[in-house]
Amino acid sequence: MFAGTYEAWGHDMTTGAKTLRFTLLGPLRAWRGPQELELGSRQQRTLLALLLVRQGRPAPVDALVADIWGERPPARAVGSLRTYVSRLRKELEIPDGAGGGPRVLVSEHGAYALRVPAEAVDLGLFGRDVAAADLARAARRPEEARTLLRNALALWGDEPLAGLGGPGVEAERSRLEGQRLAALETRLAVDVELGEHIAVLAELRALAERHPLRERLSSLLMRAYVLSGQGGEALAVHERTRRLLAAEFGIDPGHEMAAIAEGITSGGTAGVTGSGGAAGDPAHEVPRDAPTAGTARTGLPARAGLPGQGRGGPAGPEPVPDGLRRPAQIPRDLADFTGRDEALAQLTGELTGAAGREPAGARPASVVVVSGSTGVGKSALAVHAAHRVRGHFPDGQLYADLRAPDGGAVHPAVVLESFLRALRGSDRPVPERQSERAALYRSELAEARVLVVLDNVADPAAVDALLPGGPGCAALITSTARFSGLAGARHTHLGALSRAEALSWLRTAIGAERVAAEPEACVELADRCGGLPLALRIVAMRLATRPSWAVASVVAALRGPQRLTALSIADLSVHEAFRREYGRLPAALRPVFARVALLREPDGQFGPTAVALALGVPAGEARALCEELVDRSWLESARPGRYHVHGLLREFAVSVQRDGPGPRSDGERPAAVLFAPDGADPSLGSRSLRRPRGTGEGLAS
Repeated sequence: MFAGTYEAWGHDMTTGAKTLRFTLLGPLRAWRGPQELELGSRQQRTLLALLLVRQGRPAPVDALVADIWGERPPARAVGSLRTYVSRLRKELEIPDGAGGGPRVLVSEHGAYALRVPAEAVDLGLFGRDVAAADLARAARRPEEARTLLRNALALWGDEPLAGLGGPGVEAERSRLEGQRLAALETRLAVDVELGEHIAVLAELRALAERHPLRERLSSLLMRAYVLSGQGGEALAVHERTRRLLAAEFGIDPGHEMAAIAEGITSGGTAGVTGSGGAAGDPAHEVPRDAPTAGTARTGLPARAGLPGQGRGGPAGPEPVPDGLRRPAQIPRDLADFTGRDEALAQLTGELTGAAGREPAGARPASVVVVSGSTGVGKSALAVHAAHRVRGHFPDGQLYADLRAPDGGAVHPAVVLESFLRALRGSDRPVPERQSERAALYRSELAEARVLVVLDNVADPAAVDALLPGGPGCAALITSTARFSGLAGARHTHLGALSRAEALSWLRTAIGAERVAAEPEACVELADRCGGLPLALRIVAMRLATRPSWAVASVVAALRGPQRLTALSIADLSVHEAFRREYGRLPAALRPVFARVALLREPDGQFGPTAVALALGVPAGEARALCEELVDRSWLESARPGRYHVHGLLREFAVSVQRDGPGPRSDGERPAAVLFAPDGADPSLGSRSLRRPRGTGEGLAS
């Protein structure tokens, strides 16, 4: 029964939108308080519906035009769109008397968005209740879950977005119907779990006939038949589904249907109930729709133990939710990955429990942080290690790059949504609040063995919600920051490659014969790149695409003052990588690094006294600033009180000083590498700094 009217809603959503309410899960309707609003023409209503289904996300104008009019919009489509927006604002906005702009239907950067609370739209209420039901099921509260699911489904009419048309509406209608069907399947599963299998048989039969390729429905129908004493009917469902899947996709039914059928033929109820939970429990469901064309399987295998362990034995893994999908999101491994043997052994040992602790599955989730400066190869090492250990995590591997294309940070809530959809399917709603997403995420992984790789993390505070909590899971984090405050984490810090490692990598990348033909040039090439993997990869790509070039010709280009400029090819650039990461430094630290990176004493390092002189601050504050730059991998420190900067980073600091705004005094010439004896008097200020005789930029080591 459709309950999407104002009177039936029963929620007081007084906000800046002044109690606006909308329904989408039947005909599109809107109210302000008890008064229903006039929403205009069909196309105007279509525009409103397309904005509502985005749930606050901006919709670009060109996308809206395509969604409303299709591939051949009228010449004045954009003008018509703006007219619709203007008319809708007259209905939706309330003048505030202060002359402010729209606050409900807003425009931003060539896009429109509707700013209303999620609970002001029946779709938001549906998603909220379904997500709450998932949490209730995970907590073994099936009665509560059923009530929530019934409330969610009561919001639906006969057809979502009824009376509207256009390419965008048709696509959204199909997506919404999928969400409704998934919620209905879950409610039926709970009914079966609670012993109402006979009561739901007719409903299950009708749904399975309308959706013959949805294995989850067929599995539920088989369960209900078996629990009702009709094993023959259950086998008939299995055989009918098997024939359909074979004809349509060339595959067999999945693990759950096969287990139920096997249980019937063996005279038991295997696959219907089990010690791990009741029938219909989320730990015994495979929410799998018709498979993607081009895939094939002969049944979903039971989870295997660690390599060398038998399934189901004492050393094997604990049961995990059959409803959990098995994502494999780790990016492609590099074919020419070479070196880092010690770091790789440490990572794989920590992730799999082979580093002197309990085996995976018998300990809390491992958290390993790989830190290092920009371009040092953190991501490549993490991906390589993840591929090495993925067999120890048979329930899946999740991956997220937390650095957005513009250099900003990806919000944890966005990552949680992506992970939940990968684990549970895109047709199941995700909670709105980050805390609820995190709780559901950890519930999904509570009994699973999943590896989570979080790449390019800028803020340790963003990590906590993304860490799995279940035994047997593990998280691998990469960051320029060392994350010293992350409790229980194990740390691996990457420095530059040694000369031997760099030469070994060059042999793999450009060929051993080429390295053997010009050994001295290759040694200098490795040194000029400072052992930085990003720099080495750039020169190797250049040499690989120019097989007639001598290695010495590339080395010559790296001897000049424009070394950073030379270290770029296609979309890879050492200078651009440094610049992007420099922009992520706190504003107060940027000028500090740009200044102290020019310091160098005779041993190639510098101490806090030199920093204090350069910055005009007390020695204690200078030390604290250096330590913060060490924590963020902009400085290195081999022993307390001594710091050094990678040569390429020093050249970047020179470019920052050269290109930065503002006048400089003679004592602040950017190209100088400054020297101060560690015993100099800080009270003398920058006058005690001087350029050492014969100091040049030298190599990047």
